Amino acid sequence: MGMKVAIATPEFLPNWGGIGTYVTLLAKDLPEDFEIHVITLSRGEPPQKTELTKEILERIHIHYLGKAADFFAYNNQFQINLLLKFKALKAEHKFDLLHANHAQMPDLFLRFLDSETPSLTTVHTTIGSQRLGTKRSKLPFNRLERSEKMTLLMLPMLTTLERFYLAKANSEIFVSEFIRSFYMKSYRIAPHWRTIHNGVETEWFKPRGRAECLQHFPQLDGLNDIVLFSGRMIALKGIDVAIKSLALIHKETDATFIFAGAGKVEPWKRMLDDLKVPPNRYLFLGSVPYTEMPYLYSLASTFMLPSYSESFPMTVLEAMACGLPVVASNVGGIPEMIDSNENGILIQPGNEKGLSAALLKLLGDRSFAKRLAMSARTKACDEFSSLKMATDTAEMYRSTVEGFR
Repeated sequence: MGMKVAIATPEFLPNWGGIGTYVTLLAKDLPEDFEIHVITLSRGEPPQKTELTKEILERIHIHYLGKAADFFAYNNQFQINLLLKFKALKAEHKFDLLHANHAQMPDLFLRFLDSETPSLTTVHTTIGSQRLGTKRSKLPFNRLERSEKMTLLMLPMLTTLERFYLAKANSEIFVSEFIRSFYMKSYRIAPHWRTIHNGVETEWFKPRGRAECLQHFPQLDGLNDIVLFSGRMIALKGIDVAIKSLALIHKETDATFIFAGAGKVEPWKRMLDDLKVPPNRYLFLGSVPYTEMPYLYSLASTFMLPSYSESFPMTVLEAMACGLPVVASNVGGIPEMIDSNENGILIQPGNEKGLSAALLKLLGDRSFAKRLAMSARTKACDEFSSLKMATDTAEMYRSTVEGFR
């Protein structure tokens, strides 16, 4: 049984975060008899049809409610616009269900005023788990990114809104067992819920030839050992740990650390300068379009995510699918995807010496790195495909609508 589904998300193509990636893959892999409407914000030019996005853009309907910018207030603007325009959109398109993602709370205001539309919320994280990661970084307030500062300043209000918002949920999906357990310590779980791990499109994210990849990233030609980080340039992601690690090992290896992601890089460059890391040993690429990421992963020797807190990060899945050995913090839902020393290496959060040792091991022992990489690709394909994620989510759509009647 098909249905008409509205997915409300401030993030969509070209993605800048994990939720944007999640919605993109759902839109691609939900059953063909589902009519998908993505309600989002524009980023200037409409998303381009590429080899990776053509199929998605031809099957979905996109409704823009304003323009996006990567700063704290954009989400609030989207919440207001959705409240004002959803009723007309629903009347025109006859939506059967509204799907939202937390901790963005895109339908925050709508949830209190519209009791006639079945809703499903995917809980990617909570305000509390985000705060936990920032706190663990122990960085001073003035070193935090603007969105992290605003979250701390507005924490009492945000947690109160979150409590009321989640209490109104009809159905909930949790992207990891970790986030479900964390959630249940603070909130009442919805009557209808399920854990559905994030997925990755393993035909997009797969090992690719170096020559092909250098056509997309010619500035990386000549760099034979790349240690890649992908994510927002925020304290929660453990960028300080990566930088301290580079300071420890830059004399022992020729590897270059590549940082890909949106956010201010000046504070991190100052930290690198303070630690006397040579400028030719690192590069900040800024925000990289989602469609370019498969080529970037395939140019790297290893991937690192030394976060202080995570739920079930898409970047780890993408790196695994591209056949990269991954070094990541033993936090959140990451142990649900990585078996240490079998398909990746887990380290303790905040441990730059542990990260350094793991990276040197992978860069120095190619057979070990290859074995982990092959196992990582196998696990991503077998257990975390985006098709499985979308199929399980479609079942939740059906049961949510049935339970609402």
